[in-house]
Amino acid sequence: ILWLLGDDHYVTEVGTMNFFIFWINSDGEKELVTAPLDGIILPGVTRDSLLALARQWGEFKVSERKITMPEVVTALEEGRMLEAFGAGTACIVCSVSEVLYQGANLAIPVDPSDPDAVYGPLTKRLRAELLDIQYAKIPSPWTVPL
Repeated sequence: ILWLLGDDHYVTEVGTMNFFIFWINSDGEKELVTAPLDGIILPGVTRDSLLALARQWGEFKVSERKITMPEVVTALEEGRMLEAFGAGTACIVCSVSEVLYQGANLAIPVDPSDPDAVYGPLTKRLRAELLDIQYAKIPSPWTVPL
């Protein structure tokens, strides 16, 4: 379930997870975007961690801003949608490959180079790095060796 709010169909969350989109925005920039913490969105450690990792990499724009379904539909129609995923404590990340919106099934790319992929390239990279931090496979200021 993709939760929408208001007449503008503001995208809030997917199921019980924060919703992220990785796309080429209308300005032609690669951007990872998720809804802002405006009192509607649940703040979460996984959400914060993924945003922090993406910002540390410095490879694309990272934004917390309102996104509407018409923006998503336009990005899909124009071939600018790269991938989308939900993020939360239980699953860490989960790719979103399809959304039913106003009677239409909208296919969201997961990994165009691998039709059997469970995770898109960015989703997979974020998941792997966060797990590596959690299991102390890589050093991080977020962990303390015991």
